[in-house]
Amino acid sequence: MSVELTILVDNAAESQALQAEHGLAILISGPGKKLLFDTAASCDALLQNARSLGVDLADVEASVISHGHSDHTGALAAVVRQRPGLKIYANPSAFLRRWAEKPGRPLKDVSCPHSPTALCRWGAVLHSVKAPERLTDWLVLSGPVGGPKHGKETFVVRKGDEMVVDGFEDELFCLVQGQRGWAVVTGCCHRGLENTLRAAKFLGRGRPIEAIVGGLHLRNADKAELRATVELLKKYGSPELHPCHCTGREATAFLAAQLPGCVHPASAGTKLVF
Repeated sequence: MSVELTILVDNAAESQALQAEHGLAILISGPGKKLLFDTAASCDALLQNARSLGVDLADVEASVISHGHSDHTGALAAVVRQRPGLKIYANPSAFLRRWAEKPGRPLKDVSCPHSPTALCRWGAVLHSVKAPERLTDWLVLSGPVGGPKHGKETFVVRKGDEMVVDGFEDELFCLVQGQRGWAVVTGCCHRGLENTLRAAKFLGRGRPIEAIVGGLHLRNADKAELRATVELLKKYGSPELHPCHCTGREATAFLAAQLPGCVHPASAGTKLVF
């Protein structure tokens, strides 16, 4: 049995035939199932890259939303229109209003641009993910990621009549079973890599973590955090790392220097088989 991951959209692209943007979309293909993990920021990038890579989005039966930011949900409506009846796996709070807060700048709206009502009207079938869930014998959804708050950047979410610091209760990741263990597929890792890997180890029932694919949100990490990340990865057996999206070039270069042979930068067009 093998499972293939194809990065359809990322901040960088492997060729000029592919469009790069600040967003992420990964096609997960395995026995009996094709899913789209996140849907990028724009319809243009997702649809163009899918065509260039020979991917028919009408064959995708479900989409998994890692969290409710617009760079991961922007083309969700386009996928629903390509595939009526599309199942959307997401935590309900992924559809709350959200903003990025940076000192000296106005709040920037980073919410999912589509409401659940509109998605259902266009033909989507929403599936609420509030706990770990096994979709197939080779694919597990994490459900909410526990542990302490992570990161220095501040995001804000509307809860009822209040705007509060976003704790990313909606964030989830995928576990994909490979020949040697599990591949962890992340969107942005806002809950932190340590919390993510702890949850992955528990959900994987002791099988090793073979690889980590996706965004790690290390682009503004200082050297202390990067060194801690290296030690964390060593603790988990130095899995193959395929960083992209919000990981950051400097962070990727640092990890590659400290973990020789383990780090393989990914971008739109990258295909991985587990």
